[in-house]
Amino acid sequence: MVVLISAGCSGQDDDGVDVRSTSVCDGHLKGRAFATLVGDSGVVSEKTSKFSPTKWTAAGRCELYGKEDSVRIDYLWHSDDLDDLDRYRSPNASTVKSFKVDSAVGYVEKNRAFVAIPCAWEGRTVSKHELLEVEVANMPPSRTLDSGQRETFASAATIAARYLGGEVFKCAAIHSTESSGSSSPSPSGSAST
Repeated sequence: MVVLISAGCSGQDDDGVDVRSTSVCDGHLKGRAFATLVGDSGVVSEKTSKFSPTKWTAAGRCELYGKEDSVRIDYLWHSDDLDDLDRYRSPNASTVKSFKVDSAVGYVEKNRAFVAIPCAWEGRTVSKHELLEVEVANMPPSRTLDSGQRETFASAATIAARYLGGEVFKCAAIHSTESSGSSSPSPSGSAST
C-alpha cells in the first residue's frame, strides 16, 4: 500500500526527509521512516507486486527489503457490500496503539500498522460505505513489533496514508503530504493486548 518517490543524494535533508537515491516502491513515497523500517542498512531492494495507484485499482502491494528486516506495504478498498467496515474502524484484541491521521484513525497491532480512511470508490460520491485501508506490515507476518518499532510503523503508515489517501485517491478525510506540515502520527490513546 505504498507508492514511491525517488530522491537525490544520500543522507537526509534539513527537513529530515530521506533523500537516498533508492526509490521506495516506485518512487512516490518518501520519508526517513521507510529507511528505518528495514533496519540500519536502509532499503537494499524492493519488489512491486501490483502497485500502480496512478491507474485506479482496488488493491496494491510492494515489499521493501533490508539486510536484516523487510516490510510489506499495501492498500486495499473495502465496501460494506462485501465486508463489516466496523472491524477496520475500531480496535481489536491485537491492537496495542491507536493514532490519528487527520480525520482517519490508525492502529498498531502486534505485527502491522494500518490506517482506515473513509473514502468512496472511484465514481461514487458517498464515502461512508467504503474505506481505503493503508497498511505497513512486518515480514514475515509472525514477527512481532517491539515497543520501539511501534512508533516507526505508525509514522510509516501515516506517510503512506497521506500519500495514497490524500494525493492519489483524494480522500476528503486525509490531507496530502504536500499540504501537511508533519508526517508524525499523533497518538489518540493505546490499547493493551
